[in-house]
Amino acid sequence: MLKKEVNISSFQKNLPELIDIVMKGDEIIITKSNIPIAKVTPIESPKNIKSNFLAAKVIEAKRAFTNEAPENWFG
Repeated sequence: MLKKEVNISSFQKNLPELIDIVMKGDEIIITKSNIPIAKVTPIESPKNIKSNFLAAKVIEAKRAFTNEAPENWFG
């Protein structure tokens, strides 16, 4: 993983290009007056995020389906 340092004004001007760099797996350190203030790093691949979301929805659906109806459910 490559680490690239950019000052905040360069980050603002070159945001699309820097996001492309992050999407390739590299890391951007944003500085202000040569002091690091933020780090932009890639997250899990979209495939993993989607599968984790779907897994959570399946668990949620199973939980909702297996809950018993309240006593006064049918009046």
